[in-house]
Amino acid sequence: MDNEPHFEGEKMKMPSETVSSGVENKAEGETRGVFIVVLFLALIVILAGLFYWYYTSTQIPVVTPEPMRPTLETNKEPETTTATAQVESYGAMSTSDEITAIEADLESTNLDSLDAELTQIDTELEAAVIE
Repeated sequence: MDNEPHFEGEKMKMPSETVSSGVENKAEGETRGVFIVVLFLALIVILAGLFYWYYTSTQIPVVTPEPMRPTLETNKEPETTTATAQVESYGAMSTSDEITAIEADLESTNLDSLDAELTQIDTELEAAVIE
């Protein structure tokens, strides 16, 4: 058995395949690892941005309700003397807790104009809703 190669009759030619050394493969693997890390970080940034966008678009803004009663600045209507007198008469009640005193206070309370005032308030509220 002869272990020597025999090249008789064959042409000598350069090899067409390149033989890579271990150094080149190691550098390519490191580059690939860095590329994967950069892609992963970009994916995290994109997902965080999408989450923030969804969170801000689904929040319901807090709306403070406007007061129904007019303030002193917006109330331009002068109080009538009748209204002032009625309010003062409501305050002129007995401090006694006797049944006869309570009945006398109830009898002296003027509730005749109460229905008319409530009707007027309902009309004003309906007009405000329509506007």
